Amino acid sequence: MQQIQGEREELIGLLRKPLSKQHFSLLASRLLARPELIALVSDVIESGEPGDARRAAWLLSNAFDLDAALLVPHQEKLICLVLSAKEDSVRRSLLRVIDGAPVPPQYQGELFEACMQWLVSERYAIAVRCNAMQILYRICLEEPELSAELIQQIQELISFGSAGFKCRGNKIISRLRKQQISSN
Repeated sequence: MQQIQGEREELIGLLRKPLSKQHFSLLASRLLARPELIALVSDVIESGEPGDARRAAWLLSNAFDLDAALLVPHQEKLICLVLSAKEDSVRRSLLRVIDGAPVPPQYQGELFEACMQWLVSERYAIAVRCNAMQILYRICLEEPELSAELIQQIQELISFGSAGFKCRGNKIISRLRKQQISSN
């Protein structure tokens, strides 16, 4: 137990160092070498200070960039973390990582509802809304009966969105319509 606490404190100390892409790439490489540390990173996201949680989520995003398969066994925990996240920066990073693996069926309903709320609310950053849209699309691939609802929501939002939002929205609408045609 003391060793875990020491590793947690060391991790927090490393996360609090000045931000640089090189520093986080080094930390992400460390996660690749010691995947058991992912539980500590998750713990920091869940119970750490907001700045620590933000950096820990960013660290997982960097680890995902190096090896997406590394985080697949932690998909359920990551979904629980994103559902309880209080900061957009944490949501943005975790949604990006969650998109890299299948959503377990038992989480599809709750994650669909949360992502739909993030998508339609202007309170959330564009990156969160776009990443939520991508997760919604992936859930619709598994549950095609939800596609019409997502298409309708995106169409209502698209005229007010940024260029990136419009681009992502149009691509998803196009893909969902192709899916609807092929399933008929």
